[in-house]
Amino acid sequence: MPLFLQLAWLIPALPLLGCALITFTPLRHSKPASGWTAIALMLLATVLAVGLLAATAQGLALREGQVVSLATGHGAEEGHGAEEHGKSAGHGAFAFPEPNLVQRITWAPTGTSVFAMGIYVDGPVAAMLAMVTITSTCIHLFSLGYMAANARQSRFFSFISLFTAAMLLMSMADNLLLFFMAWEIMGLCSYLLIGFLYERPQAYRAAIKAFIVTRVGDVLMLLGLVYLYTQAGSLTLGVNEGEIFNPAFLERIGAETGFFGLSHATGIALLLFCGTIGKSAQFPLHVWLPDAMEGPTPVSALIHAATMVAAGVFLVARTYPIFLADGGAALGVVTFIGAFTAFFAATIAVAQFDIKRILAYSTLSQLGFMVAALGIGGWVAALFHLLTHAFFKALLFLGSGSVIHAMEATPAIERIHHHDEYAAQQTAQDIRNMGGLRAHLPWTFWTYTAGYLALAGVAPFAGFWSKDEILADAFKGGHWIVFSVLLAAAFLTAFYMTRQWRLVFFGAFRGEQPVVFQNPEAPRRAAHHAGEHHDDQKEHYGIHWHEDPTMTAALVVLAAFAVAAGLFNLPFAVPGSHWLSDLWGQEALPFSPLVAGISLLVALGGIAAGWTFYSGAFARASDGDPLAQRAPALFQLLHEKYRVDELYQASFGRLVAVLALFWAFIDQILNRIIDGIGQITLFVGRFNFIVDDTLFNDGPDALAGGTVATGKNTRRAQTGKAQDYVGYVFAGVVALAVFYLYVLRR
Repeated sequence: MPLFLQLAWLIPALPLLGCALITFTPLRHSKPASGWTAIALMLLATVLAVGLLAATAQGLALREGQVVSLATGHGAEEGHGAEEHGKSAGHGAFAFPEPNLVQRITWAPTGTSVFAMGIYVDGPVAAMLAMVTITSTCIHLFSLGYMAANARQSRFFSFISLFTAAMLLMSMADNLLLFFMAWEIMGLCSYLLIGFLYERPQAYRAAIKAFIVTRVGDVLMLLGLVYLYTQAGSLTLGVNEGEIFNPAFLERIGAETGFFGLSHATGIALLLFCGTIGKSAQFPLHVWLPDAMEGPTPVSALIHAATMVAAGVFLVARTYPIFLADGGAALGVVTFIGAFTAFFAATIAVAQFDIKRILAYSTLSQLGFMVAALGIGGWVAALFHLLTHAFFKALLFLGSGSVIHAMEATPAIERIHHHDEYAAQQTAQDIRNMGGLRAHLPWTFWTYTAGYLALAGVAPFAGFWSKDEILADAFKGGHWIVFSVLLAAAFLTAFYMTRQWRLVFFGAFRGEQPVVFQNPEAPRRAAHHAGEHHDDQKEHYGIHWHEDPTMTAALVVLAAFAVAAGLFNLPFAVPGSHWLSDLWGQEALPFSPLVAGISLLVALGGIAAGWTFYSGAFARASDGDPLAQRAPALFQLLHEKYRVDELYQASFGRLVAVLALFWAFIDQILNRIIDGIGQITLFVGRFNFIVDDTLFNDGPDALAGGTVATGKNTRRAQTGKAQDYVGYVFAGVVALAVFYLYVLRR
């Protein structure tokens, strides 16, 4: 076990090595070699991360190169200051966990001191590393089969390896500057992966949208880091002197006021939370996440489960003592944004037909649960749900990828593919075109069912335990509005997931005559081609359904965690219960049978409503949705996502367009001024050239040449002969006589 502490730095280094090997060596020319290299290195990182988690759970720590055992009461002494702030805020006792491993190197001078960079591993970090490596390894394995037909598969593995390395480094960062650097690398990778299929206009536009929207939050977050540095003179995590969670420092920034009468702690916390709103796609910066579905399905699993969106929640959890420093004033904003997003996104998911976009809005909603939990003081519950959600949401996205992969091989969609590849894929993702797939894709069905039940919150699946703990925190803290909103969101989650599950896996297959996606970017329409009858061999003998072994293996591993991950923090008084709470050094929340019963009834009610409501629905793919038939205006509003994108386009979009026109006008004026200055400069230069050439180059040269020529000619007159000189004298006398007679006398 001590070895895992000593080798912890290799956990982010291994996927980074995979990225480097694939990018800069001949491995990039072989798709199997690059894929298996990335998978092997991720598997080794997973072994190290799980070993590190085991060492941390045993209370082992590395101090000055020596392995020691931490005392019972993990984090109690060093986290005392943060704990007192938690109590005073009424948000429960919170103690910043004591580190098991801190390794730093000198990075840059800052005047009178030096800025150090390094890794900081404690219980929450160890759990995050294990979760990220396990899910990412499964996603890498799934990608081997899913991306096999793509000519740029090697580049894809390079990008997702770098993405994973950045998330692991961010989790281990010992200071917020290194945290932010890794955070921004993830932003770059998300841009590259969302726009990976850059031949499609929709893909590169979605990549630009994600990059710009998240940058809004990132800029504000960076301002928060600058604000924090001006107050602390440091960005280093920890409770010791000179570190940002030092009790004396927290007390000071909680008491002193800054901008707009807010305490320094509230100002810093709100700016940092803006980073979470962008990265974790909380309202109102949520609009990029559904469009991120334009990336390949493994990208959706990676971004929406294990890495990017989880980073925002982890940021608040990591800087939680700052949020508590002044009594938790900023946490009211956190609670409102989280609860609103949870319900808001769940309502939109009810009216979507794209299998991946339903899961995307589900991700928005579940992230809202986590953010709301942090806002009401449920720190353990939020991180617990973050971990379990990563497993079952990655499973659901990869399961949807397996379904899409099979649908794309059906005859009707293959015909569309010949004319419009993008329309074919979008048609394959429409749940109205599916049905009865449980018989054709059994492994996908059973693993997907495990993820669906975990997300719906059915006992004993993982999502039940983590979501129940969030609801219990709200209930026991007296946050009745939050409790009610999250219960409504939980009901809708069970409802729309049952709708999706039933339409995809039950009933008759509706893909022979699909609802064809009309691609406005395509010069030719695929609709009438899809409607043509082709008596091809595949239709005559039936569709050949296939489940790739590597894809299935990844689904099975994630399904096991979707079923059993809740065991890591069972609320019962049994051996091994509250394992995560104890690992993280936090007070365990006792089990509430009432809340658990309500939560389970709500989940079962949502499932029953979804099953009943969509019983017999969509006999044909072209049939209307039952909800649309009963409430067409409401359904259309939800299907159009409350028209938030249109609102942004009509407001910020037009404002940006007007500003662009204004700056274009200013640019034209500046161009003309600069061009005029250039013309004047050119004229002056040419004039100077003429003057310089005439007066200072050619003129002196001509004078010198004339002088030399005159000298040469004059020298020829000096012959040394007396008769020549007499002739010269005679000629001179004649000339003078002529001059006198004809000039002077007149």
